[in-house]
Amino acid sequence: MRLLSNIKAAWRKLMHNEQLKKKLYTIIFESDTPMGKLFDVVLMVCILLSIFIVIAESIQEWQPYVGPYLRVLEYVFTIIFTAEYLLRLYCAPRARDYAFSFFGIIDLLATLPLYITWIFGSARYLLVLRTFRLIRVFRVFKLFNFLTEGHLLLRSLYMSSRKIGVFFLFIVILVIAIGTLMYMIEGQRPGTQFNNIPNSIYWAVVTMTTVGYGDITPETPLGRFLSVVVMLIGYTVIAVPTGIVSASMMQSSRDAHKEDDDDDDALKDSSDNGADRKWETIDSRYIIERPWLTARCDHVKLPTGAEIPEYYVLEYPDWVNVIALTKEGKFVMVRQYRHGLQETRYELCAGVCEEGEDPMEAAKRELYEETGYTGGQWKLWMTVSANASTMTNLTHCYLATGVERITGQHLEDTEDLSVHLLTKKEVKRLLQTDEVRQSLMAAPLWKYFAKHG
Repeated sequence: MRLLSNIKAAWRKLMHNEQLKKKLYTIIFESDTPMGKLFDVVLMVCILLSIFIVIAESIQEWQPYVGPYLRVLEYVFTIIFTAEYLLRLYCAPRARDYAFSFFGIIDLLATLPLYITWIFGSARYLLVLRTFRLIRVFRVFKLFNFLTEGHLLLRSLYMSSRKIGVFFLFIVILVIAIGTLMYMIEGQRPGTQFNNIPNSIYWAVVTMTTVGYGDITPETPLGRFLSVVVMLIGYTVIAVPTGIVSASMMQSSRDAHKEDDDDDDALKDSSDNGADRKWETIDSRYIIERPWLTARCDHVKLPTGAEIPEYYVLEYPDWVNVIALTKEGKFVMVRQYRHGLQETRYELCAGVCEEGEDPMEAAKRELYEETGYTGGQWKLWMTVSANASTMTNLTHCYLATGVERITGQHLEDTEDLSVHLLTKKEVKRLLQTDEVRQSLMAAPLWKYFAKHG
C-alpha cells in the first residue's frame, strides 16, 4: 500500500514538473537550439531507417537472412516513436491541440500499425506512413519561409533548386505510399509481379509519370481501379500545377519588379523634397552641467525665418547595448528596476561609452561587467537615436553570438540587476506583450526577429 502511495506521489510530481516540461519542450518542439536541432535530425534518421526496414521486409529473398533482425529493429523503432509521442503529449502546453494537429495525427499513426499488426497481420505495412513525418525537415532547416516567398524561379537558381526539391519530396512520398498500397492489394496473388514493395514503387513511378511500360500490370479489379486513379493523379500533378505555378511565378516576378521601381521612385522623390535645411544657432547657454545631466538652451532660427528663443537640448555621451546569444542559442538578458517608470523589466545589457572609448569595446565591457559573459562573434547591428529632436547622442546596438560566461558579475555600487537566459520564444513573447519598455532595446530585438524569424 505504501509502495502504491509512493508511486502515485512520484507520478503527480512528474506530471506537475513544469521545469522538466519546459526543458523537454525546447528540445522536442523547437529546432532553434543545438539540442533541439540534434533531436530532430536524429529523429529523421530513425524515420528513414524504419522506412527502409519496412521496405526490406517485403523482399522475400532477404527473409531467411535478415528477417528476424529487421523485426527486432522494427520493435525498437516503434518503442522509440511511442516514447517520443508520449513525451510530446507530456510537455506540450496544450496536449489536446497537439494530439489533433496535423503532426500530432501523423505521429500517432506512425506508432499504431505495429500494434494493430497483432490483430490484423498486414497492417504492418502501414508503417510507411512514417514517410509523412519527414515533412519536419522544413521546420528543422527553416524551409517553410521559402515555400511562401514571392521571388520564385526567375530570381535565383538556388531558390529554384529548393522548390524543385520540395516538389520532388512530395512526389517520392506519394509514390511510396501508392506502391505500398498496391503491394497490399496485389502482393498476395500467386505469381504476381507485385511481389515486393520496391517493384510496386517502380510501377507507381512508371504509372504516375504516364510512361506506362506495361511490364508490370495489376490483375485484380481493385488494382486496376487504383491504376486509373494513379494515372489521373499523374496528369494532374504534372500538367496542371506546371501551368499554374509558371504563370504565378511570372506574375510575382513582374509585381516584385514593379514594387522595386515604385520604391526607388518614392525614395528619389523624398530625397529631393527633404534637402538639408539646418537651423541656425544664434545663441546658446548651458542651464545645468552634471555628470548625468547636461542641458542647454539654444536660440535658433529656422530656414523659414521664424525664430525659437528657447529650444532645450540634452547632451549625453553615446550609449551602447548588445543582443548577446550563447552557444546554445539563449538570449542573455538582464532584469532591473527603472525609477523613471518605477518598474522592473527585462532589458538588454547596456551602458555608456566612456570618453574616447570605442563603442564596440564599451559594449563588450558592459556585457562582461553586468553578466560575466564575453567572447563570441560581434558586429554592429544598428545605430539609433533616443530622441533626435532634443538629445545629442546615439545608441550603438551590437549583435554578439556564441558568448560564454567566464566569471560572475562585476557591478558598481549603484547597480542592481539579475542575469537571465531566455529562449527565442520567450524573448519574442516579451516583445509582443510590451514587456520590453526600452525603445532603444526593443528596436534592435524587433530587427533581429524580422531577419531571423
